[in-house]
Amino acid sequence: MKSFTSYLMESEKTYSFRIKIAGEVDNDRIDALETALEKYELKSLSKPKKTPIQEHPMDFQTLSNSEVNIMDAEVNYPVTAHQLYEYLTQKGCCEAPHLVVINKNHPEEIAREESLKGDEEYTSKLEDADYKDADNVKTEEVFGDAYNENMLKGLETRKYEFAKKE
Repeated sequence: MKSFTSYLMESEKTYSFRIKIAGEVDNDRIDALETALEKYELKSLSKPKKTPIQEHPMDFQTLSNSEVNIMDAEVNYPVTAHQLYEYLTQKGCCEAPHLVVINKNHPEEIAREESLKGDEEYTSKLEDADYKDADNVKTEEVFGDAYNENMLKGLETRKYEFAKKE
């Protein structure tokens, strides 16, 4: 029969969070985050993954034209995402409007990850010097005599109703 301490050691649970910071993240900020998270027995903190600069970044409605750095943190001590958010802002790790802390198992976060998995690697057409996709472009559908004739026929068949003046 196992002892109580062995059961306790086997049942060790960790709590995973996703920390999102709008703006640039330097080594000093990462060190401050690690130091603050030591209160909750930090198990791991991933390197920040940067998103491209977006006009309206996801999860940051009040900010514009900013990149978002995403880090995954795992702690041993039980804490909620809101408590962790408040603690990190009080410790000065990040300003409140530039920080989002969410459970890694949150349904919205899981849906975002699933939607990103389906995306294939994006390659810019401007970087392709030979323009390999030129054969796939159907120029006749977008402009030209046939397009103009179809557009004019479509306009002739439309019925316009005007408001009556009273």
